[in-house]
Amino acid sequence: MLARRSGIPTTILTVFDDGFPHLSLLRGIRIERVRSPGRTRFENTYRADGSRTQRLLDRASPIPGAALRAEVRRLPPGSAVLHAPVAGELDGAAPLPLPRRIARDGGDPRPRAGAIVQGFLRRWDASGRISTGWSPEVRKRMAGLDLLSLAEEELPAGDLPAAPVLAVTRGVRGALVLRPGRPEVAVPALPARAVDPTGAGDVFGAALFLLLWRGAPVHRAARIAAAAAAISIESVGVEGVPSLSEATARAHQER
Repeated sequence: MLARRSGIPTTILTVFDDGFPHLSLLRGIRIERVRSPGRTRFENTYRADGSRTQRLLDRASPIPGAALRAEVRRLPPGSAVLHAPVAGELDGAAPLPLPRRIARDGGDPRPRAGAIVQGFLRRWDASGRISTGWSPEVRKRMAGLDLLSLAEEELPAGDLPAAPVLAVTRGVRGALVLRPGRPEVAVPALPARAVDPTGAGDVFGAALFLLLWRGAPVHRAARIAAAAAAISIESVGVEGVPSLSEATARAHQER
């Protein structure tokens, strides 16, 4: 939605059931759908400090790896792909597919593929209670991606996952952007009247990815992404997802 509201042609490859009631929110976005008898649903319970517990109520069918690879192959050179399952809906164990780069002298330095990592890490018990955990298989799937975005509590206990850009969201403490061999970029959370915090990390990761794909310097991209996250929590659900221009204006306003 952030990409579409920013004027970027957008496709979603997703999976849901015939009764899914929210398609009107996605007008202007091309939907490639895998059919499922159900849809992924969570129950979120927030604590006073902003942390939460989650319970999985239902899970959609997996998206076949062949469908994902075919959709990525259809994209024109220079496109960007953000892999963002919610509860492991991307089937398979191979590294995630990458779109074609634009052929140019010196290569194309912009990121072309990233992931919001949480959906790859989630595990659940018989009651649906969610926990997170890294595995060698998850690390293998991330190989070759240009950007990974995850919450601080989702960091692995051992080595950090390898990626040119690692975005770590920290709730009210803002976010960190880590790059191998480069100083970390710390961005504070911008002031916001919190109404619904669900999805703020997703908005931050998506905005950062899109801005870097458009060629923005990392410090500027991180601050605008923080502004996008701040705007998004001031409304219920996805109503407040902003455009990049709205987030840019908010970032300048809060300097």
